[in-house]
Amino acid sequence: MENKPVLNRREVKRQKTAKTMKGAAARIVIMTAALLIASLAVLGINRLTDYIHEKNYRALSDEEIAYALVRGEEKEAENADASSGKRLELARAACSIVGKVSYFWGGKSSAAGVDPAWGELREVTSSGSESSGQVRPYGLDCSGFVSWAFIQLGYDFSEMETLLGNGTWNQWDRSADIAYNDIRVGDVAFMNRYPTDQGNHIGICIGFLENGEPVFAHCSSSYDNVVVTTRGTALNYARRLNIFN
Repeated sequence: MENKPVLNRREVKRQKTAKTMKGAAARIVIMTAALLIASLAVLGINRLTDYIHEKNYRALSDEEIAYALVRGEEKEAENADASSGKRLELARAACSIVGKVSYFWGGKSSAAGVDPAWGELREVTSSGSESSGQVRPYGLDCSGFVSWAFIQLGYDFSEMETLLGNGTWNQWDRSADIAYNDIRVGDVAFMNRYPTDQGNHIGICIGFLENGEPVFAHCSSSYDNVVVTTRGTALNYARRLNIFN
């Protein structure tokens, strides 16, 4: 049987000190990593908060959306015309996927109802976005959302190419300026006026708040989903799509 070496007190103390220091170092590494992760999470939240604050719009609750839809129906009833039915149907279609579809740059859909492709991990192949080249859950972009909502009214995808077009530029080109005070359910609003090199965004008016303020359904990159929000400074230019004329 091999005899274990006898350690003197100084060596025992040294080994205990080394073990304690290793444990302390490990705890410091763990704490540093935790703080770094927390900081990155806060940074992400702050960026989202800063973006939303910059655009100054607010997402509505389910109760507020329901109220806005009712107010929209009431206002359409006051000034009903041949387009009123389709306008209200469009608003209901737009609201049917609130909170259910991720934002995907270049995302389009010809589906009547829920597209089974939504949620599948796909590469963002369209250029021009920070997300280009990334793999993300498939969904819609802002103009794709508008096209999808109209498809729910019975239009097919090929008709959308002609009547509405793909992309915010085509949708701007197939619409006309209106005053914000004249906006109706089914009208749209854009972030920027064309021509622009700043990019653009589009939302559909689905109804009104109690104070008469219009609210919009749109597929928002900042919320990474379909939301209904106030106008803020993100939806500045009211337009009436030619499809309603």
